[in-house]
Amino acid sequence: MVRAPHVLSCAVVAWLAAAGCSSSSSGTGATTPDNPPPPQTSSSPELDKLMRTRMNVAYSQLVYLVFHAESGPDFSAIAGESAKLTEAIAKVLSLSPPPVVQSEQARQVYRDYNNTLQRDNEKFVAATSRKDMAAMSSTLTKIGDTCSACHHFFRVEIKDAAE
Repeated sequence: MVRAPHVLSCAVVAWLAAAGCSSSSSGTGATTPDNPPPPQTSSSPELDKLMRTRMNVAYSQLVYLVFHAESGPDFSAIAGESAKLTEAIAKVLSLSPPPVVQSEQARQVYRDYNNTLQRDNEKFVAATSRKDMAAMSSTLTKIGDTCSACHHFFRVEIKDAAE
């Protein structure tokens, strides 16, 4: 798969941003009692829960229904799961970025990934309404690629429930 050059450059910016290339609000970067370092957690409990309980579940169901259902496509079930994915994406877009997204460049890359996700999901919904399996397959693959790329550069630590 060929990726657009701006996606690769955004990925590099995201990596740099996640690696800590942002400055503190004081502009000096110095840590003092009045200017503590930013939190080092990459976790966002609401976003983590949304991903685990809604986004991943709907996406996984769609992958099964589109690529692996033995009895052929169940367009009604696909439309239902697609609606759940659309709702989860809308919720992600309404949340603040996770704490690991600290610099303005990182925020822009995070927004770009989420806007791409939303746009590809809209294409998937349209393909589903047309019952166009080829378009459904390709857009669902793009959705998965966008999710993977975003998670790669904005790695979210998920703690074991026992911890």
